[in-house]
Amino acid sequence: MKVVFVDVSDFEEAVMKRFKDEHPEIMIVMYKDDITKVKIEDFDADCLSIFINSRVDKNTLLKFTGLKFIFTRSTGFDHIDLESCGKNNIRVCNVPDYGSQTVAEFTFFLILSLFRKINFSNNNSMKFLRGRELEGKSIGIIGAGKIGNNVGKIANAFGMNILYYSRSSSGYLDSINGRRLELNELLSGSDVVTVHVPLNATTYHMINKDNIKLMKKDAILINTSRGAVVDTDAVVEALDSNAIGGVGLDVIEGEEFSGKEMEIIKRKENYDLIKQALETNILKGFDNAILTPHIAYNTEEALTRIVNSTCENIINAYKGADLKNRII
Repeated sequence: MKVVFVDVSDFEEAVMKRFKDEHPEIMIVMYKDDITKVKIEDFDADCLSIFINSRVDKNTLLKFTGLKFIFTRSTGFDHIDLESCGKNNIRVCNVPDYGSQTVAEFTFFLILSLFRKINFSNNNSMKFLRGRELEGKSIGIIGAGKIGNNVGKIANAFGMNILYYSRSSSGYLDSINGRRLELNELLSGSDVVTVHVPLNATTYHMINKDNIKLMKKDAILINTSRGAVVDTDAVVEALDSNAIGGVGLDVIEGEEFSGKEMEIIKRKENYDLIKQALETNILKGFDNAILTPHIAYNTEEALTRIVNSTCENIINAYKGADLKNRII
């Protein structure tokens, strides 16, 4: 069986080299670049392992002649055309639980950084550096899955009031006096709004120009889920008009094109991509905006869980055993 890995980090490369030595019966090919850099001689792979930087659409699938499995090393799978995979009998798996604690901790890094004005830390004025405490403040958690529950656990330790919006009740958040609200009620009642939902047709631009206006003027917005859950236009306008207190964004629309702005312009790509690149640079100019390059998941522990889970599924695929975390 031939397996092609793309978007491989140095950490993953070291682990996969050991895996190759232990399993010589499985051919492993690794690329540090995204899927667009896969060479033609590797289109015969049986299995493809990707990360969020690689978009697998219908045209990409046509290049691979005998693909049977796609293992994404991420929780989200909106970068994969599941309909086309289904039509071609390609099984798809993700890694849903690797970062539930990691991302929750990073969420609070962003919250604390904004509340204590880390972006102003090179300004010697004590007035500029005067922050706020979390105790007694209300946190609005959008999405009550494992990450949302862990965020609630940390918030409870800080003495925060917990509000949440979810399709169904969370037994854990309810047990620590969390209150389940409708989205608009949560937005208007929270000092911190933090987003932890997958990207799909229902959650696309869940935070938008209409409802961001409901937030308190000093409230902060955190997004560590998927960029397109939050409308970047809405965030830029809200910051520019001082309608909200700040944002902490580990993900942003069009992040996969970061660093490729000149390439997009030269190729005369569509206007939306150029606009997204421009808005990212605009956001970097706000002192009350913290942008990080999709690193909330990036800890040694989480990466170890990702690689171990992926390797286990590769062995299962080779042996014809049941796959873990199968989506289709």
